[in-house]
Amino acid sequence: MGTADHTVKDAFILALDLPSDSDIEALEIGKNPEWDSVGHMALVAELEEKFGISLETDEIVGMSSYAKTVETLRSHGVEV
Repeated sequence: MGTADHTVKDAFILALDLPSDSDIEALEIGKNPEWDSVGHMALVAELEEKFGISLETDEIVGMSSYAKTVETLRSHGVEV
């Protein structure tokens, strides 16, 4: 697991207040009680801060799963 990948997973754990052993890669918005609209905005803020990026509204809306979040980060040059 690369450093950026570990950081992405850490961002999910921190922003969504998840146990450290959570299966982050299986997360989807709305299917996990922790990933609601408030959790989503906390996640966005955490990712923007960790990676020094600014996400657009359409990207934020499209980040509906771990995989889609990784895609979005890669589009900003983050190596995950």
